[in-house]
Amino acid sequence: MKIEGGPYTPPVSVQYAIRAVRAAQMSAAGFYFFGEQIFGKLGRRPPQLLVQMQENKLLAAGAVYGLDVVAQTFKSINAFEITYNGQILHSKLATGAFPDPAAVAAKLKEAKTDNDGVAQEDQHRPRDEL
Repeated sequence: MKIEGGPYTPPVSVQYAIRAVRAAQMSAAGFYFFGEQIFGKLGRRPPQLLVQMQENKLLAAGAVYGLDVVAQTFKSINAFEITYNGQILHSKLATGAFPDPAAVAAKLKEAKTDNDGVAQEDQHRPRDEL
């Protein structure tokens, strides 16, 4: 049995959500580092949020890190498909759910019997080779 894997590209809507979170992350970091200079050039007092970020650096770093976690969560959808000789036995992409082992085993047995006597050959092989 051959097991393959590879990268999965998330749907376009998820890609845009990831980009939006990354933009918010960069904006928060830029606001933290350059906020005083920007508001100084505009002749305005820095907002209270910036003052709080400057006073509590750990909270500011935690917010930027939290946005990174959100972006990584969007990317990690754990998408996979289980196939046998090109036949899809289960697709998490299509169902959005993890496979039921009994259903996958039944589909595998059906797929093996569809392959002209392959199922009978496999019955005589040791379990390690299946």
